[in-house]
Amino acid sequence: RAGRSMEWSCQGFYFLFKQQDHPWTYGIGYYRGCYNLPVIPYWCDMDIIERFAGTLDPGETEILDHLRAFIEWFVRGDLDFVPSGNDDVALRTYLLQLKTNGVSEKSQRAQISSLRRFYKWGQSVGLVEVDPFLEFSVERPSLTREQIRRRKEIFSGSPEEREIARLRTLNQLAGELNRSSDVHTTLTAALEMLVSLMNLQSGWAFLLPTTDGASISEGITNSDKFTLGAVCGLPPGLEKNNRYHLTEPALCHCQALMRDGQLKRAVNVVECTRLNNSAEDQGDNEGLLFHATVPILASNRPIGIINVATREWQFLTSTDLQLLSAVGSQVAVALERARLYDVTYTQRLRLERELQLAREVQQSLLPDQLPEIGGFSLAADWRSALEMAGDFYDLFQLPDGRWGIVVADVSDKGAPAAMYMAMTRSLIRAGATYNPSPAGVLMEVNQRLLARSSSDMFVTAFYAVLDPASYKLVYANAGQNPPLLRRHQSHLEPLTRTGIALGVIEEMKFTEVTVKFAPGDALFIYTDGITDALNSLGEDYGLDRFNSAVMTAPASGAEAQLTHLLHDFFAFAGEVPPFDDTTLLIIARQTG
Repeated sequence: RAGRSMEWSCQGFYFLFKQQDHPWTYGIGYYRGCYNLPVIPYWCDMDIIERFAGTLDPGETEILDHLRAFIEWFVRGDLDFVPSGNDDVALRTYLLQLKTNGVSEKSQRAQISSLRRFYKWGQSVGLVEVDPFLEFSVERPSLTREQIRRRKEIFSGSPEEREIARLRTLNQLAGELNRSSDVHTTLTAALEMLVSLMNLQSGWAFLLPTTDGASISEGITNSDKFTLGAVCGLPPGLEKNNRYHLTEPALCHCQALMRDGQLKRAVNVVECTRLNNSAEDQGDNEGLLFHATVPILASNRPIGIINVATREWQFLTSTDLQLLSAVGSQVAVALERARLYDVTYTQRLRLERELQLAREVQQSLLPDQLPEIGGFSLAADWRSALEMAGDFYDLFQLPDGRWGIVVADVSDKGAPAAMYMAMTRSLIRAGATYNPSPAGVLMEVNQRLLARSSSDMFVTAFYAVLDPASYKLVYANAGQNPPLLRRHQSHLEPLTRTGIALGVIEEMKFTEVTVKFAPGDALFIYTDGITDALNSLGEDYGLDRFNSAVMTAPASGAEAQLTHLLHDFFAFAGEVPPFDDTTLLIIARQTG
């Protein structure tokens, strides 16, 4: 055939050929006396097959037929056939499949005899350390009549009715899996349902850690790299000593097979290492010795193993095999979904903790308590729409008994705005220590923001210097909503903007304005989160309503005025959550 170099070694019934791009593998082809029939390759170490064939008599063609059938089945699991003492699982699974496919007992015995002869020869020439047929007894009894009767009760009737029953079972399992959101609950639900539906007694499941390091299950114990994810109906021997024989560090047979890439079939019948160890430790395993192992594969990546245990290795029917095969796929999808839920939930908790910590740090940048300034009363309210805010206010002492006052609003919200806010606050404080001019401070802050930040954010800011001795306030307003100066409840004077927002353009010029407090005057500094707030009808609070609330606020001091304004504001907004941060700072000159 094209692309292959042929090597002939005739025993009267077979020939060999080597694949050019895989020099270490050979194919086996049977011509049945006619060289023109199609050649079907089964990849294995052909030297072994050739040596074994040389030990056979010309009339023993059936032995190689049986070996060929086994190899063909073996490599369908994407495995290269290299005889091993660990082939007991493959042999047991293959022979069970022959039985469930209706192969006669006579043919089964003939195939067992042929395969036993091959592995016995392999042990004699040192190809395998242990004859896998010594690892289990093929003479162990099959299902008892009672077990067969109970199996038929689960899936009985015509082929169509049995298929409907199987699909109904899978649908029931899918519904159960869909109700489970985390890995532990998902795996436990699948295991318990399997054990119940198959009229079995016991089962358990192992999981491998994920590449993202996410937690696989609650309260599980490490077993090398595997974890015990779920259990159901364990016998006393596996329950004792805190389930030691299920969680001991050494890999068991099925785990080692998965680690070595040998668990690629949908269902594998394994003689259980852990049950054997428990029995040697005088544990009561209630006669359990074997389990069906279903590998859980996500995108062809192993993520775990489900084991359901029994006393006999030939304990599955063809319907059981179909059910277990389908369950393995369903569980893999459900576990992957649950794992992603666990990852998302863990990340969300971590993010919430980080945001809470960041919020606490941000709040620590605000004044712990408002200072006492002679002749004035002060009150403030600050609220964030998200976990962190872009609004902030600040009051800090300056030389000669003066006070710096800041109310600012970053264009964005959340964590980015909070970081921009912290930087703006630090720059204003730093500039105020040596520059007595509010306009000069804002111009310098504008330059530094443009030099230090590459984001598209900007900040509106009202910065003023209050001199309590003269009752004068000198301010510069960089795009902030004009604060309202209420003149002893008679009228309002907006403190107009004296420049645009910071962080927009270079060489920005600001002007300054000076106002003087008379007895009973009060200054209301606010951000647009208040005037832009909406109620349940979609109406905004608006400047007119805010002005009206300011004018009707009591003259008894800043704290009472703040209470009045907040009461009016929340009466309007009701239960509608704020979509923007809100800040309100009141500075009132005392009348006495």
